[in-house]
Amino acid sequence: MSPARSKALGAVLALVLATPLGGCQAPVTTTVDEAQALRSAQAQAQVSVAPPVIQRDGVLRVAVLASAGTPHVMEAADGTLQGIDVDVAAALAQQMGLSLDLVCAPSVEDASAQGADVVLGVGAQDGTGLSVVSSYMEEAVGVFVGDDQGPFDLQDVLGRGVAVVQGSPAQLALASVDVLATAGRPYDDIDSAFEALEQGEVACVACSAYEGAYVALEHPAVDLLGTVDVPRSVGAGVDPSNDALVAAVQEALDAVGSNGVLSVIRSRWVGDLPVLGADSLIELAASGGLADASGSATDPGSDGAFSVPSPGSGDGSSAGSNAVTSIG
Repeated sequence: MSPARSKALGAVLALVLATPLGGCQAPVTTTVDEAQALRSAQAQAQVSVAPPVIQRDGVLRVAVLASAGTPHVMEAADGTLQGIDVDVAAALAQQMGLSLDLVCAPSVEDASAQGADVVLGVGAQDGTGLSVVSSYMEEAVGVFVGDDQGPFDLQDVLGRGVAVVQGSPAQLALASVDVLATAGRPYDDIDSAFEALEQGEVACVACSAYEGAYVALEHPAVDLLGTVDVPRSVGAGVDPSNDALVAAVQEALDAVGSNGVLSVIRSRWVGDLPVLGADSLIELAASGGLADASGSATDPGSDGAFSVPSPGSGDGSSAGSNAVTSIG
């Protein structure tokens, strides 16, 4: 980036990030146009709430969960928190015209004990007792492949195996699929798994779809093929007895989603990862091959296994500036 462009971007970002953010890192944009769009969106009409709807006047206490992991809640080298949930918390507070008091809690129960008005990273199926509003992301186990490896079929998967992080939810999910139960190849960390994929040691990587998309920013020849389970929506948890706050958070997060701010946040951390839904599901075809969510498979190869064409290339962007450590 040229010095002039860097200076211009810095000036715009200074305006965008004028709202107090309680010490956490706020959304960072990559172009002047994105920064200007973000500034314009956050200047729109805001939702106003005050005690007793929230704990403190002018302050929204938002909890993020340490267990959320990469790229949702991470710790940077300087000790500050970063990630999708951190940026969503900042955007939510700004949209509501409030300062952000960010807390990182080990559990929903602990977040409530700390007086959090809102808990991010909560699913309706989690049994937390909170009302979950306005989904801003999804959770699923994704399958990542090289975009130049040719047809992707079950025989290749069984032959070279699937890279998974030892002890991860992806490893457990893979083991629950009968035909793939023995295909897992454990690695110590996600970076090692992606390096093995690039070197051709494994046919694919199975991991959290969002974590994989974050890591894939450093591996432009790797892309998401699909998910092995149905994605579940994740949103903001609010005390269901606090009707006014439920409505205010719903309105504010819906605004963050519709005005483009959420798209900027997502692109920062997971590139061009699409919103995941039922159509992202990879199913095992009757022959033992792989099919898309509709159940249709491509023509069988000479060995009788169905295959799915490899996806297109990623956006080639770099995640080097986002190098942080998961605290999950």
